[in-house]
Order: sequence, then structure tokens, then C-alpha cells
Amino acid sequence: MLVVTLALVALGVGQLHTTETRQQLIAEATRHARTLSQMSPPARTPALVALGDQPDVLFAGEIAPDDAPATTPTFGRYAGRPALFAEVAGVWVVLDTTEAQARADASQRALLLYLGLTLLFTTLVGYAFFSFVVMRPLRAIGVATRRAAGGDLASPIKVLPRNEFGEVGRSFNQMLQTLDAQRAELQERVDALERAHLELRQAQDSLIRSEKLAGIGQLAAGVAHEIGNPLAAVMGYVDLLGDRDLDEESAAEVVARTQAQLSRMRGIIRQLLDYSRPDPHAEPEAVALRPIIEEALELARLSRGGRHCTLALRAPDELRPARAVPGELSQIIVNLLLNALDAMRQADTAEPHLLVELQDTGDALILDILDNGPGIPPELRERIFEPFFSTRDPGEGTGLGLAIALRLAERVGGTLTPGQRLLDGQSCGAHFQLRLLPAED
Repeated sequence: MLVVTLALVALGVGQLHTTETRQQLIAEATRHARTLSQMSPPARTPALVALGDQPDVLFAGEIAPDDAPATTPTFGRYAGRPALFAEVAGVWVVLDTTEAQARADASQRALLLYLGLTLLFTTLVGYAFFSFVVMRPLRAIGVATRRAAGGDLASPIKVLPRNEFGEVGRSFNQMLQTLDAQRAELQERVDALERAHLELRQAQDSLIRSEKLAGIGQLAAGVAHEIGNPLAAVMGYVDLLGDRDLDEESAAEVVARTQAQLSRMRGIIRQLLDYSRPDPHAEPEAVALRPIIEEALELARLSRGGRHCTLALRAPDELRPARAVPGELSQIIVNLLLNALDAMRQADTAEPHLLVELQDTGDALILDILDNGPGIPPELRERIFEPFFSTRDPGEGTGLGLAIALRLAERVGGTLTPGQRLLDGQSCGAHFQLRLLPAED
């Protein structure tokens, strides 16, 4: 707007100067013609000659010059030069306007130059003002915004002019302070959650170890019984070896039997140690199910209920590996087996039977554990996986076995659910189904 105003003012000044110059020429030409028209004829003639000899007068006479306009005063051309025609009472005066036109053109050029310089100066000043007042704060806001987007909330805007951009910058700095405080508070909460998660994980691992120790306690009596018999046999063999009358062939046979009994005891202890050894950092891997199930069945046979129960495994010869943690899978199976054996023992089941059935359905590997015990009452089916819920006699269970087994199964993407199947020819019993994902190729 300022530039347009300056241009209009310059053009107006130039137009006024041109108009003033023209009016001065018209007044001069009209004055000469009027003065000559008021003279007497004898005095007019020499005056016309004297006026015509002046350098700025192209014509002075009482006869209209060539190309004379119909009305005067009028600007035009005479003898190829710019001129002003004036006529008063038949007296014509033609003034040469070349010099006046040159002065007017020079003045016009000066005005245009002044206008150009003014426009240039105004543009430079405007650009500097715009850069300082507008662009500089905007660039500072842009830089601070990009840093904030990258997570740097400690770089406030330092360019704060006393205008709307400065107000925006101050609001942005206040927002950064708020965000920084909120991020610090959020980090504190995240740290607290991580600590709580770690404590929860440690508590869960502790519960898992406790439940495993409880299972080992259940197996302790059976292990003592299983080791007691071969240990007594070994002691008897040692006594025989102390007999000096024993021939070499009989001594060799006694040594072989002693080694067999010691190997049996070592196998029992190794199974118990493998089951009890914790590995909290184990990750899911491809696991062959049959060896783990067979070992779990051997451990179950060591329990009080296992010595008088018929345990069977039904599984195909070819079976894909499952995605599982070996130690945790063993704990799940042993827990389910011990629960079934204890239930049948407490119910005084006449001929206890326990079947472990394994099958591959294509999308999952399914392990079914069925017994002919008293089964699960319908009103308790929804509660059996609750922590600390137990149907055993007081002091015989922690109530965490099934809850931990469910958690371990879900950790590897599996499921553990109570089923509805019964053993063939049985009218009651319990059924649990463990579904595991096949291991990735």
C-alpha cells in the first residue's frame, strides 16, 4: 500500500509540474499576442519582426501560420518542432516549446528515478522489516517445532518479538515446559510400572518354583520307596562281596547286579533333578513331546497314588515337535498327573486308570489326560484355575498348581481347559486338554 501511494504521489507531482509549465507557456504566448494586438499598425510591424527574431519564437504575424489549429491556445508542431499556437485579435504567436518540453521530460525522468529509488528503498526496508518481524520468528518457531517433534523439549524459542509471533513463541515455550514435565512424570510412571512388572515376574517365578517344590515334596515319599528297595539290595550285595569264600564267577555276578541297582537309583535321582532344576530365562523352542511325557509318567509313578495306578501313553510314532519350554511343559504335565492320582487316591478308586493321549490335528498338538476318578463337580469347573483354590484335604495342596499350569501354557501360546471325555467303559472321571502350537519350521 505504501509503494502504491508513493507511485501515485510521484505521478501526481510530475503531472502538476507538466501542467504548470504548459500554463506558463500559454500565458507568455497569450501575453505577446495581446500586447501586439493592442499596438497601432505602424508600431505593430517592427514589433512583430523584433519578436520573430527571438530564439524561442518560431512565428509572429497577422497571418495564420501553416498548420494553424482552429482553436487557440493549442500545443502542436510547427516546422517540425514542438510549438504552442496563440492568437489574439488576428495576431498569431508561435512559441518554440522544445526547451520547455526537454525540461519537462528531464523533470519527469527525475521523478521516475526518484520513484524508482524510493520503491527500491521501500522494498529493502520492507523486506528487512518483514524478515525481522515475521520471517525470523517463524524460522525460530519452525526449528523449535522440528526439535520438539524429534523429542528435544529442552530447546525453547529464543526469538520473542513484541508482537503476535512473540506471543505464539511464548505459548510454544510454555507448551514445551508442560510437555517436558509430563514426559518426566510419564517416565517415572513407566519406571514404576517396570519395577512393578519385574517384582510381579519375580513373584510369579517364585510361585512357580514353590509349586514345583510342592510337587517334589509329593514325590519324595515315592522316591524314598523306589530308592529304598535297590539300596537294600546293594547293601546285601556288598555283604556278599565281603564273603571271602565267594568264587570269582559269583562275585562278578554280584557286582553286575550291584551296578544295575545303582544305575536304577541314579536314573530316579536324575529324573527328580531334571524336574526340579529351574531355568527362568528359558525361551520357547521346538520340543519333542513323547520323551517329556514318558519322563513325567515315570515321575508320577513315584508318587503315593502312582504305585497303585495303571498309567498308559497313547501316541503316534511320528509326531511334530511343539513350541514350548521343556522345563515348564514338564511341570504342567507332572502337575496334571499328580492332581489326577491324588484325586483317585482320596476317592479310594478301586482300579485307578490314567491315560495320556497325544494327537496332531494339523493346527495344534493336543495332549489329553483322562482318569476314572470322581471327576470335577459342575459347580467347580469355573473355579479350578483360580489361585489358591483346591479340593484337596487341608495341608495337601497350595491351590496354585492349575493356575500356574494355565499361565505356563498361555506363555507359549497354548491353552489348558477341562474337557468332557471319559475313559472307555467308565461312568465318571476327569479330563484335561492341553493344546500347543506346532514349532515353526
